[in-house]
Amino acid sequence: MAHARKNIFAKLWRFFKPASRKFLFPAAGLTYAIICRLLMRTVRMKKIGFENEERILKSGKKIIYGFWDGRHIMLQPCGINKNIVTIASSSDAGEILTHIHRFYTLTCIRGSSSRGGISALKGMARKLRGGKNGAIAVDGPRGPNERAKPGIIQMAKMSQAVILPLTAGVKRKFYFKKYWNRVQIPFPGTAGRCIAGRPMEVPADADRQMIDKLLKSFEMELKRITELADDYR
Repeated sequence: MAHARKNIFAKLWRFFKPASRKFLFPAAGLTYAIICRLLMRTVRMKKIGFENEERILKSGKKIIYGFWDGRHIMLQPCGINKNIVTIASSSDAGEILTHIHRFYTLTCIRGSSSRGGISALKGMARKLRGGKNGAIAVDGPRGPNERAKPGIIQMAKMSQAVILPLTAGVKRKFYFKKYWNRVQIPFPGTAGRCIAGRPMEVPADADRQMIDKLLKSFEMELKRITELADDYR
């Protein structure tokens, strides 16, 4: 009986999915983006270390912002009007995420570590070489939480863009502890910090050993500034 019900729901979803992708997903993404934007307008965020961003851009180089997935709500306003391209998974959730990013003026390339990852990585590198900046949740799309994956290093190697660790923390927030990324939602009216860390460049001839070393250095820097952003003692 349960199997039959599952098949019925699957058939119904296949029937309604095209309409959902055309109407429901955009509406859900836009609603979520507006709520997050209104929430963040109440949060007093102090920017630290953004002279690093300014120095890179003045040099004529492009940036890949690397951040933890669970802090995206606090970081989304930082990406507005910065000509950023990012990656969204090929799943239904990725479709909704595409509409959220569009609200924040970000362009999305579809793919993930499990589906279309290599082509998405190459596509993003082409966009970076063509003049865009990039942004990537370095522990996504499935975790483990706050454990950096090598995609950002490989992307910097292919595009010769500069990696900029980026994080944010607030004094009072709510955690979704059951999700792998422990999404943080700031309380309205709280205070916070958005911090840009030390930039990192990846040589075009970097081998596997150097990529592993640079990944470890990047992860340490991102954890360092994250601890600083969360330190409200």
